[in-house]
Amino acid sequence: MVTYLVVFIVSLLIVAFSIKPLITIAVRKRLFDVPLESRKIHKRIIPNLGGIAIFTGMLLSLALFGDILNLENANYILAAGTIIFLTGVKDDVIGVDPLKKFIAQFVAAGILVGLADLRITSLEGLLGIYELAYPLSVVLSVVLYVGVINAYNLIDGIDGLAGSLGLIASLAFAFLFYSSGEYHWAYICLALAGALCGFLMHNVSPARIFMGDCGSLMLGLMMATFAVHFINIAGKGTIETGIIPVTAAPGLALAIVLLPVFDTLRVFAIRIVHGQSPFKADKNHMHHRMLELGMNHSQATGVLAFVSALFVAMGFSLQHIGSNQLVLTLVLTIVLLNTGLSIYLYSRKVSAEKGDEQSVLRAEPQIPVVITPDLISENKDLVERALSKVAQN
Repeated sequence: MVTYLVVFIVSLLIVAFSIKPLITIAVRKRLFDVPLESRKIHKRIIPNLGGIAIFTGMLLSLALFGDILNLENANYILAAGTIIFLTGVKDDVIGVDPLKKFIAQFVAAGILVGLADLRITSLEGLLGIYELAYPLSVVLSVVLYVGVINAYNLIDGIDGLAGSLGLIASLAFAFLFYSSGEYHWAYICLALAGALCGFLMHNVSPARIFMGDCGSLMLGLMMATFAVHFINIAGKGTIETGIIPVTAAPGLALAIVLLPVFDTLRVFAIRIVHGQSPFKADKNHMHHRMLELGMNHSQATGVLAFVSALFVAMGFSLQHIGSNQLVLTLVLTIVLLNTGLSIYLYSRKVSAEKGDEQSVLRAEPQIPVVITPDLISENKDLVERALSKVAQN
Protein backbone atom coordinates (compact mmCIF):
# COMPACT_ATOMS: atom_id res chain seq x y z
CA MET A 1 0.00 0.00 0.00
CA VAL A 2 2.92 2.36 0.75
CA THR A 3 4.23 1.94 -2.79
CA TYR A 4 0.92 3.07 -4.26
CA LEU A 5 1.04 6.23 -2.15
CA VAL A 6 4.65 6.84 -3.20
CA VAL A 7 3.78 6.53 -6.90
CA PHE A 8 0.94 9.03 -6.46
CA ILE A 9 2.95 11.57 -4.43
CA VAL A 10 6.10 11.38 -6.58
CA SER A 11 4.06 11.95 -9.74
CA LEU A 12 2.27 14.85 -8.07
CA LEU A 13 5.50 16.53 -6.95
CA ILE A 14 7.26 16.09 -10.28
CA VAL A 15 4.41 17.77 -12.13
CA ALA A 16 3.80 20.47 -9.52
CA PHE A 17 7.45 21.59 -9.56
CA SER A 18 7.97 21.26 -13.32
CA ILE A 19 5.08 23.54 -14.28
CA LYS A 20 6.86 26.79 -13.40
CA PRO A 21 9.91 26.04 -15.62
CA LEU A 22 7.52 25.08 -18.42
CA ILE A 23 5.74 28.42 -18.08
CA THR A 24 9.12 30.20 -18.23
CA ILE A 25 10.05 28.31 -21.40
CA ALA A 26 6.66 29.06 -22.96
CA VAL A 27 7.02 32.77 -22.19
CA ARG A 28 10.53 33.00 -23.62
CA LYS A 29 9.68 30.99 -26.75
CA ARG A 30 6.21 32.57 -27.09
CA LEU A 31 4.37 29.22 -26.95
CA PHE A 32 0.88 30.31 -25.97
CA ASP A 33 -2.77 29.48 -26.50
CA VAL A 34 -3.81 32.79 -28.09
CA PRO A 35 -7.60 33.46 -27.88
CA LEU A 36 -8.13 34.42 -31.52
CA GLU A 37 -11.21 32.24 -32.12
CA SER A 38 -14.67 33.40 -30.98
CA ARG A 39 -15.25 30.08 -29.16
CA LYS A 40 -12.28 30.71 -26.88
CA ILE A 41 -13.40 31.57 -23.36
CA HIS A 42 -10.17 32.91 -21.90
CA LYS A 43 -9.20 36.43 -22.95
CA ARG A 44 -5.45 36.36 -22.34
CA ILE A 45 -2.54 34.39 -23.70
CA ILE A 46 -1.74 31.31 -21.58
CA PRO A 47 0.93 28.60 -22.00
CA ASN A 48 -0.57 25.29 -23.17
CA LEU A 49 2.24 22.83 -22.48
CA GLY A 50 0.93 21.36 -19.23
CA GLY A 51 0.45 17.98 -20.87
CA ILE A 52 4.23 17.65 -21.17
CA ALA A 53 4.52 17.77 -17.38
CA ILE A 54 1.62 15.34 -16.91
CA PHE A 55 2.99 12.75 -19.33
CA THR A 56 6.62 12.90 -18.19
CA GLY A 57 5.73 13.08 -14.50
CA MET A 58 3.55 9.98 -14.80
CA LEU A 59 6.21 8.03 -16.70
CA LEU A 60 9.05 9.02 -14.36
CA SER A 61 7.07 8.01 -11.28
CA LEU A 62 6.18 4.66 -12.85
CA ALA A 63 9.76 4.05 -13.95
CA LEU A 64 11.06 4.68 -10.43
CA PHE A 65 8.46 2.91 -8.32
CA GLY A 66 5.74 1.32 -10.48
CA ASP A 67 7.62 -1.76 -11.75
CA ILE A 68 5.97 -1.01 -15.07
CA LEU A 69 8.32 -3.23 -17.09
CA ASN A 70 6.62 -6.31 -15.68
CA LEU A 71 3.25 -5.20 -17.05
CA GLU A 72 2.21 -7.22 -20.06
CA ASN A 73 1.90 -5.06 -23.19
CA ALA A 74 3.53 -2.09 -21.44
CA ASN A 75 5.64 -1.47 -24.55
CA TYR A 76 2.57 -1.16 -26.78
CA ILE A 77 0.78 1.11 -24.32
CA LEU A 78 3.86 3.33 -24.18
CA ALA A 79 4.15 3.36 -27.97
CA ALA A 80 0.50 4.34 -28.47
CA GLY A 81 0.74 6.98 -25.75
CA THR A 82 3.89 8.45 -27.28
CA ILE A 83 2.25 8.77 -30.71
CA ILE A 84 -0.75 10.58 -29.24
CA PHE A 85 1.44 12.74 -27.01
CA LEU A 86 3.77 13.86 -29.81
CA THR A 87 0.81 14.59 -32.07
CA GLY A 88 -0.65 16.78 -29.34
CA VAL A 89 2.64 18.59 -28.77
CA LYS A 90 2.92 19.45 -32.45
CA ASP A 91 -0.69 20.64 -32.48
CA ASP A 92 -0.07 22.84 -29.45
CA VAL A 93 3.10 24.38 -30.91
CA ILE A 94 2.45 24.81 -34.64
CA GLY A 95 -0.92 23.16 -35.29
CA VAL A 96 -1.86 19.87 -36.95
CA ASP A 97 -4.36 19.22 -39.71
CA PRO A 98 -7.49 17.54 -38.22
CA LEU A 99 -7.17 14.64 -40.66
CA LYS A 100 -3.60 13.96 -39.51
CA LYS A 101 -4.75 14.04 -35.89
CA PHE A 102 -7.36 11.40 -36.68
CA ILE A 103 -4.80 9.27 -38.48
CA ALA A 104 -2.53 9.40 -35.41
CA GLN A 105 -5.45 8.40 -33.20
CA PHE A 106 -6.34 5.46 -35.42
CA VAL A 107 -2.69 4.36 -35.51
CA ALA A 108 -2.51 4.46 -31.69
CA ALA A 109 -5.80 2.56 -31.44
CA GLY A 110 -4.53 0.04 -33.99
CA ILE A 111 -1.42 -0.62 -31.90
CA LEU A 112 -3.48 -1.25 -28.78
CA VAL A 113 -6.10 -3.37 -30.54
CA GLY A 114 -3.96 -5.24 -33.07
CA LEU A 115 -0.64 -5.66 -31.28
CA ALA A 116 -1.49 -5.45 -27.57
CA ASP A 117 -4.88 -7.18 -28.07
CA LEU A 118 -6.44 -4.64 -25.72
CA ARG A 119 -9.91 -4.83 -27.22
CA ILE A 120 -13.44 -5.48 -26.03
CA THR A 121 -14.04 -9.20 -26.46
CA SER A 122 -17.47 -9.39 -24.83
CA LEU A 123 -20.28 -6.99 -23.89
CA GLU A 124 -21.26 -9.22 -20.95
CA GLY A 125 -24.93 -9.36 -21.94
CA LEU A 126 -25.31 -5.65 -22.79
CA LEU A 127 -28.05 -5.45 -25.46
CA GLY A 128 -28.14 -9.24 -25.27
CA ILE A 129 -24.62 -9.52 -26.72
CA TYR A 130 -21.90 -11.60 -25.13
CA GLU A 131 -18.85 -12.78 -27.09
CA LEU A 132 -17.93 -10.60 -30.06
CA ALA A 133 -16.63 -11.88 -33.37
CA TYR A 134 -13.05 -10.73 -33.96
CA PRO A 135 -13.84 -8.22 -36.77
CA LEU A 136 -16.66 -6.66 -34.76
CA SER A 137 -14.47 -6.59 -31.66
CA VAL A 138 -11.72 -4.74 -33.54
CA VAL A 139 -14.07 -2.19 -35.08
CA LEU A 140 -15.93 -1.51 -31.82
CA SER A 141 -12.69 -1.17 -29.86
CA VAL A 142 -11.08 1.23 -32.34
CA VAL A 143 -14.23 3.39 -32.37
CA LEU A 144 -14.21 3.40 -28.58
CA TYR A 145 -10.56 4.47 -28.40
CA VAL A 146 -10.93 7.26 -30.93
CA GLY A 147 -14.26 8.39 -29.46
CA VAL A 148 -13.02 8.66 -25.87
CA ILE A 149 -9.78 10.36 -26.96
CA ASN A 150 -11.78 13.10 -28.67
CA ALA A 151 -14.32 13.30 -25.85
CA TYR A 152 -11.66 14.29 -23.32
CA ASN A 153 -10.03 16.60 -25.85
CA LEU A 154 -13.31 18.45 -26.44
CA ILE A 155 -14.28 18.66 -22.76
CA ASP A 156 -11.07 20.59 -22.05
CA GLY A 157 -12.70 24.00 -22.42
CA ILE A 158 -12.53 25.74 -19.04
CA ASP A 159 -10.05 25.92 -16.18
CA GLY A 160 -9.68 22.66 -14.27
CA LEU A 161 -12.45 20.68 -15.98
CA ALA A 162 -10.59 18.01 -17.98
CA GLY A 163 -8.09 17.53 -15.15
CA SER A 164 -10.85 17.14 -12.56
CA LEU A 165 -12.83 14.64 -14.63
CA GLY A 166 -9.64 12.71 -15.39
CA LEU A 167 -8.72 12.65 -11.70
CA ILE A 168 -12.12 11.22 -10.69
CA ALA A 169 -11.94 8.57 -13.41
CA SER A 170 -8.32 7.63 -12.63
CA LEU A 171 -9.07 7.11 -8.95
CA ALA A 172 -12.16 5.03 -9.76
CA PHE A 173 -10.20 2.78 -12.13
CA ALA A 174 -7.32 2.54 -9.62
CA PHE A 175 -9.74 1.23 -6.99
CA LEU A 176 -11.24 -1.29 -9.43
CA PHE A 177 -7.87 -2.57 -10.64
CA TYR A 178 -6.55 -2.89 -7.10
CA SER A 179 -9.69 -4.80 -6.07
CA SER A 180 -9.28 -7.18 -9.00
CA GLY A 181 -5.60 -7.86 -8.34
CA GLU A 182 -4.39 -5.89 -11.38
CA TYR A 183 -1.75 -4.08 -9.33
CA HIS A 184 0.39 -2.78 -12.21
CA TRP A 185 -2.67 -1.18 -13.75
CA ALA A 186 -3.49 0.40 -10.40
CA TYR A 187 0.02 1.90 -10.41
CA ILE A 188 -0.63 3.53 -13.80
CA CYS A 189 -3.95 4.96 -12.62
CA LEU A 190 -2.43 6.41 -9.46
CA ALA A 191 0.56 7.85 -11.31
CA LEU A 192 -1.84 9.59 -13.68
CA ALA A 193 -4.02 10.77 -10.79
CA GLY A 194 -0.99 12.23 -9.02
CA ALA A 195 0.14 13.97 -12.19
CA LEU A 196 -3.32 15.49 -12.64
CA CYS A 197 -3.34 16.70 -9.02
CA GLY A 198 0.02 18.40 -9.54
CA PHE A 199 -1.25 19.98 -12.75
CA LEU A 200 -4.53 21.19 -11.19
CA MET A 201 -2.54 23.22 -8.66
CA HIS A 202 -1.65 25.49 -11.59
CA ASN A 203 -4.81 25.05 -13.63
CA VAL A 204 -7.49 26.22 -11.20
CA SER A 205 -9.14 29.49 -12.20
CA PRO A 206 -7.45 31.72 -13.13
CA ALA A 207 -5.30 29.13 -14.89
CA ARG A 208 -1.59 29.80 -15.28
CA ILE A 209 -1.18 26.94 -17.77
CA PHE A 210 -3.37 24.62 -19.87
CA MET A 211 -2.78 20.92 -20.49
CA GLY A 212 -3.14 21.49 -24.23
CA ASP A 213 -3.90 18.80 -26.78
CA CYS A 214 -0.82 16.82 -25.72
CA GLY A 215 -2.44 16.45 -22.32
CA SER A 216 -6.12 16.02 -23.20
CA LEU A 217 -5.51 13.56 -26.06
CA MET A 218 -3.21 11.45 -23.89
CA LEU A 219 -5.74 11.60 -21.04
CA GLY A 220 -8.49 10.32 -23.35
CA LEU A 221 -6.29 7.49 -24.59
CA MET A 222 -5.54 6.35 -21.04
CA MET A 223 -9.22 6.48 -20.02
CA ALA A 224 -10.21 4.39 -23.03
CA THR A 225 -7.44 1.87 -22.31
CA PHE A 226 -8.48 1.60 -18.66
CA ALA A 227 -12.14 1.08 -19.66
CA VAL A 228 -11.35 -1.66 -22.19
CA HIS A 229 -9.04 -3.56 -19.84
CA PHE A 230 -11.49 -3.29 -16.94
CA ILE A 231 -14.38 -4.67 -19.00
CA ASN A 232 -12.20 -7.59 -20.10
CA ILE A 233 -10.98 -8.58 -16.64
CA ALA A 234 -14.47 -8.20 -15.18
CA GLY A 235 -15.72 -10.67 -17.78
CA LYS A 236 -13.38 -13.32 -16.37
CA GLY A 237 -15.06 -13.29 -12.97
CA THR A 238 -16.84 -11.16 -10.42
CA ILE A 239 -14.70 -8.39 -8.90
CA GLU A 240 -15.14 -8.00 -5.15
CA THR A 241 -14.55 -4.35 -4.26
CA GLY A 242 -15.42 -4.71 -0.58
CA ILE A 243 -18.40 -2.45 -1.23
CA ILE A 244 -20.46 -4.31 -3.80
CA PRO A 245 -19.58 -7.06 -6.32
CA VAL A 246 -19.00 -5.76 -9.85
CA THR A 247 -21.44 -7.66 -12.05
CA ALA A 248 -22.22 -4.99 -14.65
CA ALA A 249 -18.76 -3.90 -15.80
CA PRO A 250 -19.79 -2.26 -19.12
CA GLY A 251 -22.28 -0.08 -17.28
CA LEU A 252 -19.74 0.89 -14.63
CA ALA A 253 -17.10 1.73 -17.25
CA LEU A 254 -19.63 3.94 -19.03
CA ALA A 255 -20.52 5.67 -15.76
CA ILE A 256 -16.88 6.60 -15.18
CA VAL A 257 -16.45 8.28 -18.59
CA LEU A 258 -20.09 9.26 -19.18
CA LEU A 259 -19.95 13.04 -18.90
CA PRO A 260 -17.34 13.81 -21.61
CA VAL A 261 -18.71 11.05 -23.89
CA PHE A 262 -22.31 12.29 -23.62
CA ASP A 263 -21.28 15.91 -24.13
CA THR A 264 -19.39 15.00 -27.32
CA LEU A 265 -22.27 12.95 -28.73
CA ARG A 266 -24.73 15.73 -27.87
CA VAL A 267 -22.83 18.53 -29.61
CA PHE A 268 -22.12 16.29 -32.63
CA ALA A 269 -25.84 15.50 -32.94
CA ILE A 270 -26.81 19.18 -32.68
CA ARG A 271 -24.32 20.18 -35.39
CA ILE A 272 -25.50 17.41 -37.73
CA VAL A 273 -29.17 18.36 -37.22
CA HIS A 274 -28.30 21.95 -38.18
CA GLY A 275 -26.53 20.75 -41.30
CA GLN A 276 -23.05 21.55 -39.99
CA SER A 277 -19.92 19.47 -39.76
CA PRO A 278 -19.83 17.55 -36.46
CA PHE A 279 -16.26 18.80 -36.02
CA LYS A 280 -17.13 22.49 -36.37
CA ALA A 281 -16.14 24.33 -33.19
CA ASP A 282 -18.88 26.15 -31.30
CA LYS A 283 -19.95 27.23 -27.81
CA ASN A 284 -22.55 24.57 -27.14
CA HIS A 285 -20.63 22.29 -24.76
CA MET A 286 -21.87 21.68 -21.23
CA HIS A 287 -19.24 23.94 -19.71
CA HIS A 288 -20.34 26.77 -22.01
CA ARG A 289 -23.90 26.30 -20.78
CA MET A 290 -22.76 26.43 -17.17
CA LEU A 291 -21.13 29.77 -17.90
CA GLU A 292 -24.41 30.97 -19.46
CA LEU A 293 -26.00 30.44 -16.04
CA GLY A 294 -23.64 33.07 -14.66
CA MET A 295 -21.14 30.66 -13.11
CA ASN A 296 -17.43 31.32 -13.17
CA HIS A 297 -14.88 28.70 -14.23
CA SER A 298 -14.40 27.28 -10.74
CA GLN A 299 -18.13 26.97 -10.10
CA ALA A 300 -18.82 25.36 -13.49
CA THR A 301 -15.95 22.90 -13.02
CA GLY A 302 -17.14 22.09 -9.49
CA VAL A 303 -20.70 21.37 -10.64
CA LEU A 304 -19.64 19.16 -13.56
CA ALA A 305 -17.07 17.31 -11.43
CA PHE A 306 -19.77 16.66 -8.82
CA VAL A 307 -22.13 15.34 -11.51
CA SER A 308 -19.37 13.06 -12.82
CA ALA A 309 -18.68 11.74 -9.31
CA LEU A 310 -22.43 11.21 -8.89
CA PHE A 311 -22.53 9.02 -12.00
CA VAL A 312 -19.57 7.01 -10.72
CA ALA A 313 -21.40 6.48 -7.43
CA MET A 314 -24.51 5.39 -9.36
CA GLY A 315 -22.39 2.96 -11.36
CA PHE A 316 -21.08 1.33 -8.20
CA SER A 317 -24.33 1.29 -6.23
CA LEU A 318 -26.57 -0.04 -9.02
CA GLN A 319 -24.46 -3.06 -10.02
CA HIS A 320 -27.21 -5.42 -8.91
CA ILE A 321 -29.63 -4.28 -11.64
CA GLY A 322 -27.43 -5.50 -14.51
CA SER A 323 -25.67 -3.75 -17.39
CA ASN A 324 -28.74 -3.12 -19.54
CA GLN A 325 -30.72 -1.48 -16.77
CA LEU A 326 -27.67 0.39 -15.49
CA VAL A 327 -26.80 1.83 -18.90
CA LEU A 328 -30.45 2.80 -19.46
CA THR A 329 -30.61 4.47 -16.02
CA LEU A 330 -27.41 6.42 -16.64
CA VAL A 331 -28.50 7.56 -20.10
CA LEU A 332 -31.98 8.59 -18.94
CA THR A 333 -30.54 10.47 -15.98
CA ILE A 334 -28.07 12.52 -18.00
CA VAL A 335 -30.66 13.17 -20.73
CA LEU A 336 -33.13 14.43 -18.12
CA LEU A 337 -30.49 16.65 -16.53
CA ASN A 338 -29.55 18.06 -19.92
CA THR A 339 -33.23 18.59 -20.84
CA GLY A 340 -33.89 20.42 -17.59
CA LEU A 341 -30.87 22.65 -18.18
CA SER A 342 -32.01 23.35 -21.76
CA ILE A 343 -35.52 24.30 -20.63
CA TYR A 344 -34.16 26.58 -17.94
CA LEU A 345 -31.74 28.31 -20.31
CA TYR A 346 -34.51 28.75 -22.89
CA SER A 347 -36.91 30.23 -20.31
CA ARG A 348 -34.21 32.68 -19.23
CA LYS A 349 -33.63 33.69 -22.83
CA VAL A 350 -37.37 34.23 -23.44
CA SER A 351 -37.68 36.27 -20.22
CA ALA A 352 -34.73 38.42 -21.23
CA GLU A 353 -36.24 39.03 -24.69
CA LYS A 354 -39.61 39.95 -23.17
CA GLY A 355 -37.86 42.30 -20.78
CA ASP A 356 -36.14 44.03 -23.70
CA GLU A 357 -39.47 44.37 -25.53
CA GLN A 358 -41.15 45.91 -22.47
CA SER A 359 -38.29 48.37 -22.12
CA VAL A 360 -38.78 49.45 -25.71
CA LEU A 361 -42.56 49.85 -25.23
CA ARG A 362 -42.13 51.89 -22.03
CA ALA A 363 -39.68 54.24 -23.66
CA GLU A 364 -41.22 57.61 -24.64
CA PRO A 365 -41.38 58.11 -28.41
CA GLN A 366 -39.00 60.73 -29.70
CA ILE A 367 -41.14 62.86 -32.04
CA PRO A 368 -39.08 65.28 -34.10
CA VAL A 369 -40.19 68.94 -33.92
CA VAL A 370 -39.89 71.07 -37.06
CA ILE A 371 -39.42 74.75 -36.24
CA THR A 372 -41.24 76.97 -38.76
CA PRO A 373 -41.82 80.80 -38.88
CA ASP A 374 -45.50 80.22 -38.03
CA LEU A 375 -44.54 78.21 -34.94
CA ILE A 376 -42.21 81.01 -33.76
CA SER A 377 -44.85 83.73 -34.28
CA GLU A 378 -47.49 81.71 -32.44
CA ASN A 379 -45.17 81.27 -29.45
CA LYS A 380 -43.41 84.65 -29.58
CA ASP A 381 -43.59 85.27 -25.83
CA LEU A 382 -42.17 81.84 -24.99
CA VAL A 383 -39.33 82.27 -27.48
CA GLU A 384 -38.43 85.72 -26.09
CA ARG A 385 -38.37 84.42 -22.51
CA ALA A 386 -36.19 81.46 -23.55
CA LEU A 387 -33.75 83.71 -25.37
CA SER A 388 -33.63 86.04 -22.34
CA LYS A 389 -32.69 83.12 -20.03
CA VAL A 390 -29.99 81.96 -22.45
CA ALA A 391 -28.55 85.48 -22.53
CA GLN A 392 -28.52 85.68 -18.70
CA ASN A 393 -26.68 82.33 -18.44
